[in-house]
Amino acid sequence: MGRIRSFLYRFPRFTADCRMDFIHEHSVVIGVCSNLSESGLRGSFAQEVPAGSEGLLTLYHKDRKFAVKAVVDTVREEDTLVHFEFQSDKERSSIGELIKLLGTPSP
Repeated sequence: MGRIRSFLYRFPRFTADCRMDFIHEHSVVIGVCSNLSESGLRGSFAQEVPAGSEGLLTLYHKDRKFAVKAVVDTVREEDTLVHFEFQSDKERSSIGELIKLLGTPSP
Protein backbone atom coordinates (compact mmCIF):
# COMPACT_ATOMS: atom_id res chain seq x y z
CA MET A 1 0.00 0.00 0.00
CA GLY A 2 1.26 3.50 -0.85
CA ARG A 3 2.32 5.97 1.76
CA ILE A 4 0.06 8.93 2.36
CA ARG A 5 1.89 12.21 2.72
CA SER A 6 0.76 14.35 5.56
CA PHE A 7 1.05 18.10 5.61
CA LEU A 8 0.30 20.93 7.93
CA TYR A 9 -2.16 23.53 6.74
CA ARG A 10 -0.61 26.97 6.75
CA PHE A 11 -2.75 30.08 6.88
CA PRO A 12 -2.14 32.62 4.08
CA ARG A 13 0.51 35.17 4.98
CA PHE A 14 0.13 38.88 4.40
CA THR A 15 3.01 41.29 3.89
CA ALA A 16 3.07 43.81 6.70
CA ASP A 17 5.21 46.70 7.82
CA CYS A 18 3.70 47.29 11.24
CA ARG A 19 5.33 48.55 14.38
CA MET A 20 4.80 46.22 17.31
CA ASP A 21 5.66 45.85 20.94
CA PHE A 22 5.83 42.79 23.14
CA ILE A 23 5.24 43.07 26.88
CA HIS A 24 7.05 40.18 28.55
CA GLU A 25 7.41 39.92 32.31
CA HIS A 26 8.35 43.49 33.31
CA SER A 27 9.77 44.77 30.04
CA VAL A 28 8.53 46.13 26.74
CA VAL A 29 10.43 45.20 23.58
CA ILE A 30 9.70 47.09 20.37
CA GLY A 31 9.89 45.61 16.90
CA VAL A 32 8.58 45.44 13.34
CA CYS A 33 6.23 42.82 11.89
CA SER A 34 7.19 41.79 8.34
CA ASN A 35 4.39 39.29 7.63
CA LEU A 36 1.26 38.15 9.37
CA SER A 37 -1.23 35.27 9.26
CA GLU A 38 -4.26 34.25 11.32
CA SER A 39 -2.00 32.11 13.48
CA GLY A 40 1.05 34.31 14.02
CA LEU A 41 3.72 36.55 12.55
CA ARG A 42 7.31 36.94 11.47
CA GLY A 43 9.23 40.00 12.54
CA SER A 44 12.23 41.40 14.33
CA PHE A 45 12.70 42.97 17.75
CA ALA A 46 15.18 45.63 18.90
CA GLN A 47 16.30 43.28 21.68
CA GLU A 48 16.40 39.51 21.81
CA VAL A 49 13.21 37.89 23.07
CA PRO A 50 13.92 34.26 24.02
CA ALA A 51 11.93 31.42 22.45
CA GLY A 52 9.13 30.35 24.77
CA SER A 53 8.49 33.88 26.04
CA GLU A 54 4.80 34.64 26.59
CA GLY A 55 3.32 38.09 26.70
CA LEU A 56 1.01 40.70 25.23
CA LEU A 57 1.78 41.61 21.63
CA THR A 58 0.41 44.86 20.22
CA LEU A 59 0.55 45.61 16.49
CA TYR A 60 0.14 49.18 15.20
CA HIS A 61 -1.29 49.93 11.76
CA LYS A 62 -1.79 53.59 10.88
CA ASP A 63 -3.73 55.05 13.82
CA ARG A 64 -5.05 51.71 15.12
CA LYS A 65 -3.69 49.09 17.48
CA PHE A 66 -4.41 45.37 17.75
CA ALA A 67 -3.49 43.45 20.93
CA VAL A 68 -3.28 39.68 21.42
CA LYS A 69 -1.58 37.25 23.78
CA ALA A 70 1.37 35.63 22.01
CA VAL A 71 4.26 33.18 22.44
CA VAL A 72 7.67 33.43 20.75
CA ASP A 73 8.27 30.20 18.81
CA THR A 74 11.63 30.59 17.12
CA VAL A 75 14.45 33.11 17.09
CA ARG A 76 16.98 32.98 14.22
CA GLU A 77 19.40 35.90 14.12
CA GLU A 78 17.12 38.91 13.51
CA ASP A 79 14.10 36.81 12.47
CA THR A 80 11.52 35.94 15.14
CA LEU A 81 8.44 33.72 14.70
CA VAL A 82 5.54 34.35 17.05
CA HIS A 83 2.23 32.51 17.33
CA PHE A 84 -0.97 33.91 18.75
CA GLU A 85 -2.65 32.46 21.84
CA PHE A 86 -6.15 33.88 21.52
CA GLN A 87 -7.82 34.45 24.90
CA SER A 88 -11.10 35.68 23.44
CA ASP A 89 -13.13 36.03 20.27
CA LYS A 90 -12.37 39.76 20.47
CA GLU A 91 -8.62 39.09 20.08
CA ARG A 92 -9.24 36.70 17.17
CA SER A 93 -11.52 39.17 15.36
CA SER A 94 -9.04 41.99 16.03
CA ILE A 95 -6.30 40.13 14.14
CA GLY A 96 -8.80 39.26 11.39
CA GLU A 97 -9.60 42.95 11.06
CA LEU A 98 -5.90 43.82 10.73
CA ILE A 99 -5.47 41.16 8.04
CA LYS A 100 -8.37 42.67 6.07
CA LEU A 101 -6.64 46.06 6.25
CA LEU A 102 -3.43 44.57 4.83
CA GLY A 103 -5.11 43.31 1.65
CA THR A 104 -3.97 40.41 -0.51
CA PRO A 105 -1.80 37.50 0.69
CA SER A 106 1.95 37.29 0.01
CA PRO A 107 3.14 34.71 -2.53
